[in-house]
Amino acid sequence: MAEILYVEDNVDDADIFSRLIRKLDRPVTYTILNSGSEAVEYLSGQGRYLNQVNPLPKLMLLDLNLVGMSGFDVLEWVRSTDRTRWLSIVAFSTSDNPTDIRKAYEAGTNAYIVKPGTYQATGTLLQRLCHFWLDDNLRSDSHDYITRPAAG
Repeated sequence: MAEILYVEDNVDDADIFSRLIRKLDRPVTYTILNSGSEAVEYLSGQGRYLNQVNPLPKLMLLDLNLVGMSGFDVLEWVRSTDRTRWLSIVAFSTSDNPTDIRKAYEAGTNAYIVKPGTYQATGTLLQRLCHFWLDDNLRSDSHDYITRPAAG
């Protein structure tokens, strides 16, 4: 199971993500898809993923400025589909436009992060994202809350 599903149409950003995620101090499995329509096909088991019901990732990083089906469209589809409704989604965008941020939250993103401008800052951010979303965050469709020891 991929812990992170990254939807990104910029080849350079996808490459940087791959290099940085492999440098983390914990193993992280991931899948990178390069369009919004491919993300919907992947999550629904349709199109090129016909009859492949892929387990849901713990986190989807979603670029909003995708060609064709936008990240906003993907958000709306995910939140309107029973299987994916509660998927943790972080909008991962170059835009810091307040209108885009508000629109992303209205469409159902769990968090909005502006992509850092440097390789090192992106690495630090990915480490923090993985720590919270993969290690600390509990999903309602997860059994982690049953198997994890109580804090104390």
